Amino acid sequence: MTAEELERLAASDSDMPDDLSMPDELLFLTLRTLYQNFHNGIVNRERAKREKSRIMVAYGKLQSEYKIMQHNMEIRKRLQKNMSDLYDCGCPNCRKLLNIFVGVDRRDIPEDIKQVNALNERLRDKVKELGDRNAVLATTIDRVRWALEKGDYERVKEIVN
Repeated sequence: MTAEELERLAASDSDMPDDLSMPDELLFLTLRTLYQNFHNGIVNRERAKREKSRIMVAYGKLQSEYKIMQHNMEIRKRLQKNMSDLYDCGCPNCRKLLNIFVGVDRRDIPEDIKQVNALNERLRDKVKELGDRNAVLATTIDRVRWALEKGDYERVKEIVN
């Protein structure tokens, strides 16, 4: 599913589609929240445009990092199936490679592996950060909806500010 399709669904306040990747889920939920805030008058058009632009940039970065992580996991899965055979063969190069993949001899890690590990760490941090943000947004939206249902507009102002 493309980002544009996800945006259309989010804008129409649809349910989140099944079987989305983690970056796609975060994009959908974040855009849906932004559109809800816009339609409820919590966010004006200019702010919504700015935030949507930032969301799309963050989505692009997260999607790239997620693909790198998936590729790294696939390599590790394929290697895992043959690890004991590679280690038992006695070849020093095979053992060195295995030590790099399991992290035994960190000083022998090539620079590109360090970059992949650094990107994986950034991805974990970003996922946690976005998850925390989405949880706060969802809680705030629930509180605003509850106050609106009760007709407590003063409470809505307190929540939004």
